[in-house]
Amino acid sequence: MKFIYIPLLFLTILLAGCDDPNSSSINNINPNDDVVYELTFNSNWSAANFPTNYPATAHFSGLIGLTHNNQINIFRRSELASPGVIVVAETGEKGTLINEINTHITNNDADKIVDGAGIPAGSNSVSLSFSANTNYSYFSIVSMLAPSPDWFIGIDNLQLYENNKWKNNLTLNLRVYDAGSDSADTFTAANAPQINKDVITRLTTDSADTNFFDGVHRDNGTFIGTITLKLKP
Repeated sequence: MKFIYIPLLFLTILLAGCDDPNSSSINNINPNDDVVYELTFNSNWSAANFPTNYPATAHFSGLIGLTHNNQINIFRRSELASPGVIVVAETGEKGTLINEINTHITNNDADKIVDGAGIPAGSNSVSLSFSANTNYSYFSIVSMLAPSPDWFIGIDNLQLYENNKWKNNLTLNLRVYDAGSDSADTFTAANAPQINKDVITRLTTDSADTNFFDGVHRDNGTFIGTITLKLKP
């Protein structure tokens, strides 16, 4: 059985898609030029860290996201997931979300698609590079926790350029989200589609189903992984 748990404290967090960012900034870059970030996604998802019903084929689907302005989000906690995010969260397929991103690009609210590999079973990291500019200095990205009913990780609306400086060496702790489209409770459960979709929440299940409470390990607070962003020279 799933529980929806949204403490009041977390309603004040500005970075809705990540937690505890550590960052520095550099200011010797021409603001009219594009910058390039290297992203490294490191996984902590293992049978040792999250043993309850840990799936033998545990992996993360391909990363998919975008650089954009402050007028859009591809997902937001406590709101309904878009069809594209639901498809990623349920199957790992990117096509529907890519179409949504292309619409944002056509509407001049986004600049570039950020498309990369996932983390296959038996591996624990993946890297990619993407560019940003001051007109589109926000960054969002998602990936499916697989296998799972509709669970995913992501960064929502991260501002990379602030106070006339590009942020550098960001480390973002990742929580697990429930997209609200499937009511199953374990990683390999049969599909249980919800006709009336729920809003996106941080994943909380019964302790017999998974180790997750509020998107992290219920006993020790271990995060499923981290994303590090480093500004390339």
